[in-house]
Amino acid sequence: MFIGRLLTCPKSSTIHLQRILSVRSVLQPRRLVKFAVGTTLLTGAGFLSYTVYESGSEWEKIRRTSYFWSHMIPVYIHYRYQQFYFKLFPAKTPEEEDQVWLNLHNKYCDYVLNVVLHQRGVYIKLGQIASTRPDIIPKPYLKKFAQLQDGVPPQSGEYAKQMIEQAFGKPLEDIFSEFNPNAVGAATIGQAHEARLKRSNKEVIVKIQYPEVRRLFELDFSTLKKFVRLAQPEHLPLFDEFEKAFQIEFDFRREAKALDVIGRNIMPRFPNVVIPRPIPDMATEFVLVMEKLDGTKLIDALKAEQAKMAAAQGKTLEEFEQEMMAKYLSGELYRQAKTKYTPSAFVVNVYASLIHTINRLKNVYIYIYNHLMIPLFKQKPMEYIEQRVVINPHEILDLLNEVHAQEILLDGIFNGDPHPGNIFLLKNGKIGLIDFGQVQELSLSHRLKLAKLIVLLAEGTKEEIIEHYISMGVRTRHMNRYVIEKLARLGFDRDDPEICEGKNAQIFFEQLGKLDEVIQLPEGYLMAARVGMLLRGLGTWLQLPHSTAQKWAPVAKQLLNTYKDTNEQSFTSAL
Repeated sequence: MFIGRLLTCPKSSTIHLQRILSVRSVLQPRRLVKFAVGTTLLTGAGFLSYTVYESGSEWEKIRRTSYFWSHMIPVYIHYRYQQFYFKLFPAKTPEEEDQVWLNLHNKYCDYVLNVVLHQRGVYIKLGQIASTRPDIIPKPYLKKFAQLQDGVPPQSGEYAKQMIEQAFGKPLEDIFSEFNPNAVGAATIGQAHEARLKRSNKEVIVKIQYPEVRRLFELDFSTLKKFVRLAQPEHLPLFDEFEKAFQIEFDFRREAKALDVIGRNIMPRFPNVVIPRPIPDMATEFVLVMEKLDGTKLIDALKAEQAKMAAAQGKTLEEFEQEMMAKYLSGELYRQAKTKYTPSAFVVNVYASLIHTINRLKNVYIYIYNHLMIPLFKQKPMEYIEQRVVINPHEILDLLNEVHAQEILLDGIFNGDPHPGNIFLLKNGKIGLIDFGQVQELSLSHRLKLAKLIVLLAEGTKEEIIEHYISMGVRTRHMNRYVIEKLARLGFDRDDPEICEGKNAQIFFEQLGKLDEVIQLPEGYLMAARVGMLLRGLGTWLQLPHSTAQKWAPVAKQLLNTYKDTNEQSFTSAL
């Protein structure tokens, strides 16, 4: 009967029905919203039931899990919908498609940031990592996530006081002659305060851990892994390694030991690097007191320099950054780095010395003027010129790569979190390194395998790289040799448009996973790969894209030459 009525209905009604049933109509935003709401309710109910089953009656766990799913599933659906829509109905021009994606990013960047800030903990740590990769993360998210480097809302000063007094068993006034109740920084697992020791009058930084972070860590990672399994399953092996790496960050006594050991390893060899020393007998599980470094975060100094460069070209900082990113994504920045002349570290140092000398002479004149002319003519005194540190991009990048290659390959103990917020440009021109919570140790056997991979990536053939990476433990579903070689490159060499074949590194990695699913990455090397990734991200900020393998190869060869007469079986038996 229904079919009969349909066939005999007026033509206008038939056209209206066809419009309703068309794919393009089904995919309209209004219908999508209805679909998303219904799907979210069903999905939220399902995951809530699953969480109750897994977590028991602990309501805080239920609340955190349900909050995440109920807020992120609609975002995920909207992005997947748009991706599917463009497959069916491609945009007329690439610019039109880019504008649609930009509108979507602008719509959700604040929303996702609020979810991260609400959940804190692991979510903030992953946001910090994302904020260092302008070549992977869309610009609206990048700008929002940048505040996670040091702009996380802290707990109150009273909270900090209670934690300190509980840790050391005495009133705050008996420990510090001065204590700033306002946190100077807050991030993943805690916050930091400036203080002055009562017994020595020494300026220090006091790190305070949030006790609830450790308790919720396992749950949060479980939730995130479920989401990754749904949204981007190719990233699951990475998340397994991240979970192991983050578990070591919760005991500040371990960080105090790492500061001491790595400081003694590095500072004698690199006089331009400063690692704060922990104050003896002032490290507990939740509170750590260390030396204070006097300087500016490198990322802040870089932004100030970029603002000056933008102004000199008659552009805003945002326009300048956008232009540099477009060059990076197109591969032009990498090609320019190979061919275009940029001042060497020596030239920049000569320039910096000349500027400092000129400023000193100006200050001598100002001193004479203020002390001789002012009393006679009663004029307003002149202000002295403050000596600023000249940023030397080549020197900074080379130094950071050499220091971390030394830590990873020669010393076997390294800091796995050198993001720009943890690197300081000190007033004396030196580089300060802070936050040694994520420190990992590598056995000699692991270091020799990694050193060989680094040298092969810098100088070897594709077949040599593939065979060695397989021997290190990489496993994919079909053992596709093209995928294996690219995984090695992305981990320890480069992730620029040349390696990623003109694609965004994130999209390229997803495509590799679809071509051949990653089952297992070499165990124990993720944190070392992360160090290289973070330093390459810094290279992008400095407009000096580089190869991790090329930067680390000299240190890798040094290690291999030291043990060239000893085979791997001897190492295994010795261990």
